[in-house]
Amino acid sequence: MLTTTVRRLSTTFAVAALAGAVLTAPVAVAAPGDAAFSSSAGRLDVDYAGYLAKHDIVYNRPNTNPAYGLTVGNGRTGAMAWQQNGLTMQVSNVDASQQTAFGAGLVNLATTPAMDSGYSTYQQRLSLYDGTLTTKYDSNRTVTVMGQPGSEVMGIHVDDTRGGVSAVTLELSLWDVANLGNSGDVPDITTWRQVSSYADASGAGFSRGQTDAQKFGYTLAATVEGANYSASVVNNSRVRLTITPTSSYTVWFTASTRLNAPGNNSVTQAKNALSAVKSAGYQSTYTAYRNWWHNFWSKSFVQYGGLGGDADYLENVYYLSTYLIAAGGYGNYPYHFINGVFRATGDQTKWSNAYWYWNQRDVYNSFLASNHVDLMNTFNNLYSRNYAALKSYTQTRYGVDGLWVPETMGWDGNARGTVNSDYTKNILSTGYEAAYNMYLQYRYTNDDSYLRNVAYPFIRETAKFYSRMLSVDSNGKYYMANSNAHETYWNVPNAITDLAAVRSIFPIAIQVSQQLGADASLRPEWQRVLDNLVAYPQQNGAYQPHQLPLSQTRNGENVASELIWPYNVTGIGAGDYQTALNTWNSRPFPYGNVWANDAVQAARLGLGDQAFTGMKRMLQQYQNYPNGFTSNTNGVFEYHGVNLSAMNEALLQSYNDKIRVFPAAPANSSFVGKFTLLAKNGFLVSSEREANETKYVGLRSQWGATARVVNPWSGQQVRVRRTSDNTTVLTTTAAEFEFPTASGATYVVERTAKPLTSYATTRLTGSPNQGAKALSGTASTLGLNASGGGLVNDTDVSYDGNWFPTTNRGYGDYNDDTHHSTVVGATATYSFTGTGIQYLSERNGDMGTVDVYLDNALQATVDLHADGARQVQQVVWQKSGLASGQHTFRIVNRSTSVGMIDALRVT
Repeated sequence: MLTTTVRRLSTTFAVAALAGAVLTAPVAVAAPGDAAFSSSAGRLDVDYAGYLAKHDIVYNRPNTNPAYGLTVGNGRTGAMAWQQNGLTMQVSNVDASQQTAFGAGLVNLATTPAMDSGYSTYQQRLSLYDGTLTTKYDSNRTVTVMGQPGSEVMGIHVDDTRGGVSAVTLELSLWDVANLGNSGDVPDITTWRQVSSYADASGAGFSRGQTDAQKFGYTLAATVEGANYSASVVNNSRVRLTITPTSSYTVWFTASTRLNAPGNNSVTQAKNALSAVKSAGYQSTYTAYRNWWHNFWSKSFVQYGGLGGDADYLENVYYLSTYLIAAGGYGNYPYHFINGVFRATGDQTKWSNAYWYWNQRDVYNSFLASNHVDLMNTFNNLYSRNYAALKSYTQTRYGVDGLWVPETMGWDGNARGTVNSDYTKNILSTGYEAAYNMYLQYRYTNDDSYLRNVAYPFIRETAKFYSRMLSVDSNGKYYMANSNAHETYWNVPNAITDLAAVRSIFPIAIQVSQQLGADASLRPEWQRVLDNLVAYPQQNGAYQPHQLPLSQTRNGENVASELIWPYNVTGIGAGDYQTALNTWNSRPFPYGNVWANDAVQAARLGLGDQAFTGMKRMLQQYQNYPNGFTSNTNGVFEYHGVNLSAMNEALLQSYNDKIRVFPAAPANSSFVGKFTLLAKNGFLVSSEREANETKYVGLRSQWGATARVVNPWSGQQVRVRRTSDNTTVLTTTAAEFEFPTASGATYVVERTAKPLTSYATTRLTGSPNQGAKALSGTASTLGLNASGGGLVNDTDVSYDGNWFPTTNRGYGDYNDDTHHSTVVGATATYSFTGTGIQYLSERNGDMGTVDVYLDNALQATVDLHADGARQVQQVVWQKSGLASGQHTFRIVNRSTSVGMIDALRVT
């Protein structure tokens, strides 16, 4: 996690203008009498094209705000698009620079007359299933942004049948690099301030970082297929392609990196890559690109629906988040938790000097269950490739033979971001997390070579490090004398993170060394440590972050809850479950930041309602842009990852080698859950739940491991049936049971009294989304409707001089806070056209009352005071059913306590 305790302060409302009524997510329709499991395929039968279309992000009016730009990527290169002098995109590549500190630049396509002039209908659609961003103006203009899979090339295909188009230009440009700061851990910032350009018969481009000592740097270049063009250099940071207008053409552009180029020559690589894709042609490349995404989505499936539409909204974010990360997750380096390949900030980045493990795990850990272990491998590779460097530095720093991983680690294993910070310099547990995730990669892939050559060496050296860092007291008890309990408690004895790391990784080290026939001499020491390790610190029936008394709090982490997730040493069915539950219930910083994993831990504890409300609360606090992004500068992608992991854990768990389906389903009977997800030991697990009833459990065994299943129907008789020949392999009423499987075989666990065959068969599909969605009681929206409505921009509200931005007073726990006042009579006025309005605010103990007026008539006095914990943003007053036309809304502060305006929403 980041070395800061400063809370996010916001200065503006999120702009998400929606036409007419703000749509809620479509409510899942329950069908408790059918089932979608395909016995032949061993998974749910899903029309992915139809189903994912309901989660497309749709803008029904042009968006001119870069922060709200929709996103498209091919796994390495990503583009964030908005309407500015035509189509403008900020482009970045995950391998372009150290920790993607510096984006590639801007791509702008403009026509005369403008593409967005003289039209009556408009729609921009991010198709998750196809991975494309398509903008349509009437029936005579379509712009499709897509990419070439497995490359660094993206494309803009234009179909423009208008008459009278006199000019088309494509410009590549760069931000002012004169004052570029060194936020990316680069050895020589000068090379990133130097820009060179070219223009010739092959196209045009510019380059940066060409002499970067670490072989980073890139060339942003473009060419055209299907139309004649001329290339020119406008200046060092701007090149242009002047295109002869035609009815159909494709602009190909690339952010080619030195890192991935032969001889580290990104200019030659850019020219070759553009030539190759141009030769392949748009149609062939477009088909290959869509097939790549179709194959990606086919690996798993999740439905998390109902609950008045809110669960459907969370599901929409699940698929959008998966797309965002995968669109930049296939480079040589990880998708950085705050930079990724999508941002609208030029070269202005934050936390770019390294990868924080705490933050990166939020982004990546869900991809094991969603059957995209190759994405997790990208994250793990950052650490495994630096094995030798980390071993060497551990000897230098600690004088021990073992392996320590810096919490804040550079791309090459450097620890500068860790050892120069009191927050991180004494964190010892990061190496355990890296080693454990490598072990999980093995458990989800059965890759023996990976276990032997990559995961086990890291596990062994991490265990050796802890063996040498622990102290022994006079009673022979092992303890940790001094370390950080992550960033929050510095230089404390018996940090619970270290004790949990030992209790997790030492049994794995013993078991794997036996499995591989390696390091027999180390096992007795590891076992001796396990047998004599001090107990976790406790107080009042809950685990404590370190040995009492508690030290000064330096950050807002719930350290003791780490045992639940991701350390995975406790959870449902564990002997210390009640203590773990008490620990979570008494955690000091509930949902304290954009990286907070409370909802994941709630799911791991089987708290279905809390997991649901936790996922919703994270979006409520942070997802305040209609493209799914946030204005929070402390993080960008972590809350996306939290949503992914929490939902997976609510539907399927196998962390302790036992398969549990719907362990944390919401109690509401309207909840509809269906999934095909991957469990440890290679089981592709499917199940469906409607009206509080789990229908069956389907298991596809990928390599013939023994299956261990927790009975979803406590006390009822179940049978395990092999679907290939309908043989019953087990009948039992046990709470837990196991059975052998054959590689490639499919099994169904079903109630004897209500087998799978009693359900009608169905195929899961959906209808394409056509507008914006909203999460009830929050400012979170996805998409834009045609005109009017939506969340109101701060600048549209008229505040008198007694209102102040929250940044001036120190508010900002929730990033959509905008103005406050402690002056009686302070007035804020807004005029709008619509049939309703909602007033959103948080409530807290220091707040007072405000009067609400509509069309100059007093409507209500709204009490914003709330005892106890701060209540996050909610609708505190609303009015609907107004006559169409213009209305005036006014808020008047009525006490010297705080009056707060978070957001207004027109409906």
